Amino acid sequence: MHIKPFRVHSCHTITLLLLRRKKMIKKLLIVVAVLSSMVFSSCETDFDVTADWKDITIVYGLLNQNDSVHYVKINKAFLGDGDLTQYAQISDSTTYNNTLIVKLQEYSNSNLLIREIPLDTTTIYNKEEGVFNYPEQIVYTTGLSNKVFLNENNTYKLFIQNPVTGKEVTSETGLIHDFALNKPQLNHPTYPTITFPNNHSYKYVEWYSAENGKRYQLQIFFKYLEKEKNSNEVIEKTVVWDDFATKRSENADGGQLQKIKFLNERFFTFVNDKVPYSDTEKENNIDYREAISVNFVITVASNEFDTYMELYKPSNSIVQSNPDYTNIVNGKGLFASRYTKNRIFGVHPNTQEQLSFLGLHFRMTQQ
Repeated sequence: MHIKPFRVHSCHTITLLLLRRKKMIKKLLIVVAVLSSMVFSSCETDFDVTADWKDITIVYGLLNQNDSVHYVKINKAFLGDGDLTQYAQISDSTTYNNTLIVKLQEYSNSNLLIREIPLDTTTIYNKEEGVFNYPEQIVYTTGLSNKVFLNENNTYKLFIQNPVTGKEVTSETGLIHDFALNKPQLNHPTYPTITFPNNHSYKYVEWYSAENGKRYQLQIFFKYLEKEKNSNEVIEKTVVWDDFATKRSENADGGQLQKIKFLNERFFTFVNDKVPYSDTEKENNIDYREAISVNFVITVASNEFDTYMELYKPSNSIVQSNPDYTNIVNGKGLFASRYTKNRIFGVHPNTQEQLSFLGLHFRMTQQ
């Protein structure tokens, strides 16, 4: 993600929250995201933007009860003379020098404290290239070897304290409840399969909205085997179909029917676009491919997360500043929840046969 500078025509301080989300196609979950803050000013009358430094804590955390390891990214905002993108590449600009006291507090429906879960620092080494320092980033976690399971019926409060200054930062979120996925329907209790007729009929994906869920995004993961000529290695590969429209429920109470439909023949267009290599020589070196599975994945964002994404989504307006949204008390950022529901199907022999007609080296699955 790159920042393009712009000038406003009145004195106006803008806080830009940057969300970098790590791709986790193989695990189908988002494990960690990076959120930091950059503050800069522009005005018709020149002035020194390097005012007295103020401790502004930037927090980003998404809880998901599907996960057993949970992460929170905590940074500090910064100011400086010159090119701020250069400061952003320096870890000390955004990282607290002392270790903060960070914990999750779990509360029951009757607002009783059930447990406190401490978080400690760990370093990730594969942050994608961007404005802020990479590939190493410090995040807070419940522990890589300490599995922590969350209860969708409880509320979770984030507590952060700076032991040097005594400053406390807090936020809280509920979790998104499980929900019913009606279509596509399972046609077998242990090995369901799915068919995509290569015609103008429709495939429907239907579900009832989840309690505490507001925003829904459908992705379809197609998994297949691939073997090159003159090689004994068979590679498992996955391509993702993710251009479906976002669905938003009327509220976060749950129980509202949501629908997405698409032409069955679009599945073959998707495969034809995503599977073959652009390098003709490499594509011609494929010995065979075999379809394995089709996974329908619905990712749900809580009401707070939905609000955040609506406010900070790209805009075609000439007005470049966004409202400053945060649900962090005594800080800025976002602490919310997300949830993932999936349904996996094997590929029906009829669809395997249709795939073999695409000229992409697909063959019927060998038993």
